[in-house]
Amino acid sequence: MEDLSKIDTYPHFHNFTANSNTTRIALPSDCRKISIGSEEKKLYVCRNGATDDGALPAHYQFIPKDNMLPINMGVGKTVDFNIYVASSSGSAKVHIILMEE
Repeated sequence: MEDLSKIDTYPHFHNFTANSNTTRIALPSDCRKISIGSEEKKLYVCRNGATDDGALPAHYQFIPKDNMLPINMGVGKTVDFNIYVASSSGSAKVHIILMEE
């Protein structure tokens, strides 16, 4: 798990290594947008049905190698400030930018 929930200065840049199991990323509640990607490998990003260190669930989005995917977090009481990421194979360095927007 990557716990970024206490971040309070934006934009915030964070890198970590993910493997083919899902890694939970806990986001701060005032984070409104994230960008996520990898220079090394294709990534999978998901939420519904995912668990920390679990298998990739049926519903996910892929991020091609050398790309960043922006995700708007939304506002309201139903926003889940956890997102999950996995490498397409082996390990990959993941790059994240948190924004307050």
